[in-house]
Amino acid sequence: MTVGELMQRNGWHAASGEPKSEITGTIVCDLLSWVMARGTKGTAWITVQTHLNVVAVASLHDFACVIVPDGIEVGHDVLDTADEKGVCILLAPCSPYSAAAALHDAGIGDA
Repeated sequence: MTVGELMQRNGWHAASGEPKSEITGTIVCDLLSWVMARGTKGTAWITVQTHLNVVAVASLHDFACVIVPDGIEVGHDVLDTADEKGVCILLAPCSPYSAAAALHDAGIGDA
């Protein structure tokens, strides 16, 4: 499933980047070192963090997208940097649990 297909399926919004990548797995975590150690290309990362280091970690492993749940706002500086680095950030109005469940329901497992 591509990021764009996931967006359409769930009514989520892309705040940065192009939603074209194929999603190969999911990580739900806010500890950057944990995500850096376990993330792989194509990962969809669910996190409530919205600072520049999120963009750095996502671009390091060429993640498919970063999903920011609970309607949390992401600053323009972070979104501008994400666009520059080609990181797709999705805004989801649901809880992190519901975002993870949506990925699971779409047949996407762990990273």
